[in-house]
Amino acid sequence: MIFMQSQSTIQQAFYRPADACKYLGIGRTKLHELAEYDASFPRKVRISNRCVGWTKVQLDAWLESKQREACGQ
Repeated sequence: MIFMQSQSTIQQAFYRPADACKYLGIGRTKLHELAEYDASFPRKVRISNRCVGWTKVQLDAWLESKQREACGQ
């Protein structure tokens, strides 16, 4: 028996650059700057020579750290 889920209930676990930009609300240039020059930004996960991205867990942890930093904790 096959169970089908609606698109809205499936959560994306791996974000390619375009999806990561949408998730973070930033542009591709800013994503590249963060990935290359911000030591606190998570490292890319390389799936193949031309396929990189970030896990949702990595991005959420980075966002949490930025939120704590903004609150002075």
